[in-house]
Amino acid sequence: MNIAIDQDLVCACPQDLCRARFIDRMGDHLEAEGMPRIAGRLFGLMILEPGVVSFSDLAARLCVSRASISTNARLLESKGLIVKVQVEGERQDFFRLADRPYVNMIRGVAHRMEETQASIITAEADLSPKATAERQRLEQARAFFETAVASLNDLAAKLCQLDEEGRGKQ
Repeated sequence: MNIAIDQDLVCACPQDLCRARFIDRMGDHLEAEGMPRIAGRLFGLMILEPGVVSFSDLAARLCVSRASISTNARLLESKGLIVKVQVEGERQDFFRLADRPYVNMIRGVAHRMEETQASIITAEADLSPKATAERQRLEQARAFFETAVASLNDLAAKLCQLDEEGRGKQ
């Protein structure tokens, strides 16, 4: 994977180069999953940030427009990955990594798969009894989605349990 590092993000410090690479890689990873690259970069930055970051600081640090931060922050908020917070005495928005963002991510995938599973069940019910080949393929698809949803729900529960045992926020 070729990663173009924005030199404005990198000082002479190797730690800054490491951070910039990670942020760019997160952009690539989430883009591969169908999300905007900037949303991935924003998520990557928030993973590395221990506290809250202002709206304008996010735009400056990622070298993107405020409009882009606004759009992508709303997207990440809707997926439960970051949250908007108010800072007393400040008029602008601030953001931080959500509690259990990875659990929220897994639950989001499971929810979308459950919706697909419901569509499959509806198609099975609507299908003619004579459509045996189609019914067989739908049954295979339903079995896949049932298994995947159950596995994802188990994973989310395990991550929550790890969090409760003090092994880090998931």
